[in-house]
Amino acid sequence: MPSRPKWRPAGLPPPPPEKDRELALAFVEERGYEPSLASAIIDSLTSPDWAAAAASAGGILALARRLAGRWEMGQDEGLHDLAKSIQIEQAAKAGKQPVTFSVVPPRGSAFECCALEGMSLKDVAEHGDDEGARLLSEILECACSGVMACSTCQVYVDSEWTNAVGPPTEEEEDMLDLAFDRRDASRLGCQLVLRPDLNGLRVIIPGGANNMFDFIPFDK
Repeated sequence: MPSRPKWRPAGLPPPPPEKDRELALAFVEERGYEPSLASAIIDSLTSPDWAAAAASAGGILALARRLAGRWEMGQDEGLHDLAKSIQIEQAAKAGKQPVTFSVVPPRGSAFECCALEGMSLKDVAEHGDDEGARLLSEILECACSGVMACSTCQVYVDSEWTNAVGPPTEEEEDMLDLAFDRRDASRLGCQLVLRPDLNGLRVIIPGGANNMFDFIPFDK
C-alpha cells in the first residue's frame, strides 16, 4: 500500500533538512516572538514530543506555519499557546512571584485566582493551573488570541485598583471603544499583566461581549 503523502502548505516546497530549523526560527521571529523565546519554541517543536506532528507536517517550518494558522487575521492554531506555556515554565524556573487576584463574575460569587507575575489575565484563563483559573476560563473569552483584534476579553478594574493598574495604551483604547458596555475602568484581559504590586487586585467580568469577528453581540 503506498505511503500517505505528508501535509505541506500549498505552493511551498519543503526546505532542505539542513535549513529547516533555521527557516522555522526566522518564521517564528517574524510572528513577533523575541529571539530567545522563538528559539525555545523551535527547541520544543524539534523534541520527541512533536516528532510525529513534524513528520506529518513535512518538517519544522511546515509545522510552525500550521500552528501559526491565519496569523494575519489573529487566528492562531496553537503557536501562541505553545509560546505562553514556555514563557510560564521559564517564569516559574526564574522564581517569578505568585500574584493572587479576585474575579467577580456576571453571575455568582467572586473567586480567587493565583498566577505568576508576568502573566496576563488571558494567560491565567488559558494556562493557569488552579480552580480559579478554570472558572476564569469559562467566563473570559479572547476571540483573537490576544493580539488586540477584538474586545471580548474586556474586564472592569475595581475602583480601588485603577490607579495601580494604570491606563490602557492608545491601541487598547481604540479596541475598547468597540467593547460591550465599555466603562472608564475597562481594560483588555490580554493586556492586563500581573505584577507583585497588584497582589489582591479585583476585576469584574462584564455581562456580555461584542465579538467583532461575527458581528453578533452575545451574553455570557
